[in-house]
Amino acid sequence: MNTTRTLWFLFSFAVAVPVMAVMFREDGEFTSQSWTKGVLFGAGVAVVAAIAAGKARP
Repeated sequence: MNTTRTLWFLFSFAVAVPVMAVMFREDGEFTSQSWTKGVLFGAGVAVVAAIAAGKARP
């Protein structure tokens, strides 16, 4: 993994985890399960974003 992909992964991960945690809230409250799901799905989103950003760069 090169530097560009690493930076894209870190940025995407930092944005995606809280957004995903909000999506998995239970009755409007954050739980450990919502944060766990946020981390898992956020990592998946960040990997896809890093791959796409790495391929888009010439």
